[in-house]
Amino acid sequence: MRKTREKKTQILGTVEEMAARWGVKEQLAQALSLGKAYAACLAATVATSPRSKVQAGSANTALRKITLNLALLEPGREADRNATLLHECAHILADLAHRRNCRHGERWKQVMELLGEEPLVNHDLAYLSPKLHARVTWACMACGQEYHYVRKPRRRPQDCCCRYCGPRRGRLRVVEVPAQLDLGLPAPPETQKNETQRKSA
Repeated sequence: MRKTREKKTQILGTVEEMAARWGVKEQLAQALSLGKAYAACLAATVATSPRSKVQAGSANTALRKITLNLALLEPGREADRNATLLHECAHILADLAHRRNCRHGERWKQVMELLGEEPLVNHDLAYLSPKLHARVTWACMACGQEYHYVRKPRRRPQDCCCRYCGPRRGRLRVVEVPAQLDLGLPAPPETQKNETQRKSA
């Protein structure tokens, strides 16, 4: 029987508990004026997911759940972790306060500003970049623009083209990306053996 390795989600606690532990309780309290939306946000669950590669976090308003990238909990990344938590809290607060999915629209931006955060839609975290975690990389043969895929693309590079050069000039080629180099994984046993022989020579 084939065994599959499950990647489980770890529950950290409620938003109220994590905000207090991580020192952003007072900042989150700026949304107290939102009433029931604020109370519901505090009761929401905070969890981590080892499945996420490049997404810093996500918010599920219906389930009252915030999921953070596990990499954010590593030492030295506290500022990124807190900013992501508040970003996702803003989604729940805005959605509940306005009774609709506000996405990254004006209502969400207003809540972010209420929390004292800059309403940035995308993160710029190097350790969560698509290039670092790419399983497959394609490059334009004309301009060199690279396209990084965390999961294997369903289409072939010859069936696609560069968004900048178009179908006539923008033919794509596959770029080899060793997983152990990009993700910091240990090298295969054969490589380690060769390295040992080289050092002892």
